[in-house]
Amino acid sequence: MRNGNEMKPFTNRMQPNQKLIASVLAVSCTALMHPQMQAQTPWSEKYIERQTFGKQAFAKDNNIWVYTPKFAETFGMPPEHMQDLKGFEAAAFRVQFMGYSVCGYGGKAENCAPDKRCLTDVYFDESKTPLPWANDQQADWLGIYNSSWFVRLPGDAPISPKTPPEVIGNIVINGQATLRPFADPKTRKEVNVFASYTNPRSDEMSYSNIGVYGYKRSAVAGLTMLTLSYRCSTRNSEKKDTSFRMESRDKIYSPTLTRFHEFLIPDAFERRIDAHQKTSQDRDREFYKSITDLK
Repeated sequence: MRNGNEMKPFTNRMQPNQKLIASVLAVSCTALMHPQMQAQTPWSEKYIERQTFGKQAFAKDNNIWVYTPKFAETFGMPPEHMQDLKGFEAAAFRVQFMGYSVCGYGGKAENCAPDKRCLTDVYFDESKTPLPWANDQQADWLGIYNSSWFVRLPGDAPISPKTPPEVIGNIVINGQATLRPFADPKTRKEVNVFASYTNPRSDEMSYSNIGVYGYKRSAVAGLTMLTLSYRCSTRNSEKKDTSFRMESRDKIYSPTLTRFHEFLIPDAFERRIDAHQKTSQDRDREFYKSITDLK
């Protein structure tokens, strides 16, 4: 026989209206912790509709885009950034914050600024322009994007992966922050990405190495995506379209041995990057002035 004062289980004591309130609070807290679970604009296959505010939360794309008419049609992109492109299907530039800060500016530990990278995703249709892959690996990314950046030991290479087996590496590229996914299928010499944007000349000596920070083969609609370390630096004012080349060399500034692919980033796209970078540089200049007491 139960004692009249015996404590009943908590769930039995909760009234229906209390259960409802608790459920609402739980859902609200979950939505706050996971923004993607909040009310969102209904899913659409068209990019332009997903990027249109409909009084509901949506993931805002901060990339600067350029793309072919076919790419725009495939993904429902707005027409204003369509161009006829040489050697690639689309490119998307952004400044990506790394999730941690660099501290110690001006000699004070508390002077911190977020670490950031300038990245450009380039999409290729390999049915038209096959890339010279070193092996069958389908995807990779640099360790700077995860916690291995902080816990590496001597011999670990989260920043600069080793040359793939049976590939003859570019002796100057060694040690730089780049993936190494390409090689000449005949000679097995490493193939790197080079771009000419800081020098008005167009010979081999004007091309600088561009780091490959990530890649995924058949990423979307059968297209391959390369994430390139491009560009925080200022381009030469005499430059128009920027030429990118994938080629093998013994050193960065030595003659081309074999060229496998060339693509051109158009001047209109570069000018939009220029405008974005000027705003970013002005903001950075104010930060450095604030920590050095410059007037």
